[in-house]
Amino acid sequence: GVMAAKMQFDPKITPEAPPSFKPGMAAKYMVKPGPARAYGTCAQFGTPSTLLGGNATWPIQIIQTSALIAVLDEYPLDYRVIPTDGRPHPKNPDPTFNGDSTAHWEGDTLVVDTIAVDDRVSNFGTPRWRHSDQEHVIERFSRPSMNYLIYQVTVEDPVVLAKPWVSAPHRWSLSVHKGELLGEFFCTNNQEPDEISKQTGDDAKAGGK
Repeated sequence: GVMAAKMQFDPKITPEAPPSFKPGMAAKYMVKPGPARAYGTCAQFGTPSTLLGGNATWPIQIIQTSALIAVLDEYPLDYRVIPTDGRPHPKNPDPTFNGDSTAHWEGDTLVVDTIAVDDRVSNFGTPRWRHSDQEHVIERFSRPSMNYLIYQVTVEDPVVLAKPWVSAPHRWSLSVHKGELLGEFFCTNNQEPDEISKQTGDDAKAGGK
């Protein structure tokens, strides 16, 4: 089906465990099923949701220089600039959807360390959950062959989780269209959900005349 086509891993081979919540935290931080998001309908997925499945089958471009990695996402029209020059996190970074990231190499694996992820956006996976301002995300990128990248994430959150959550290894393949550029995917309908519902109702009434 459609959802199977969007999967970045085979759950039969590499299952992805659900988060392990501290007592009482599931009721407080679990995201209830439904189309509405906590921060509008065009909100960024944030780190690491964008790469873990928020963008599903949309293209990603990764650019490497001597001092940084840039990750460009066609949807949700997002970018991250990740220093690889050894700089530490600032002492009091302002929260952002993608957080403050710094990276280093462990052999052939790029390890990206991220803090200060805005807690208004929900987390990744099934089920989805919200995180605290103490969340710490560790992403690992490896390339076992020319055609594939393996992406795996560990999430630590001492407020919400009883133990770190570790994703399955997600596998990405190179584009079959060499040299293809990313498209421009804008979401321009970022009203509050009640405004969207009202507009939808008004459009339906207009169409019924």
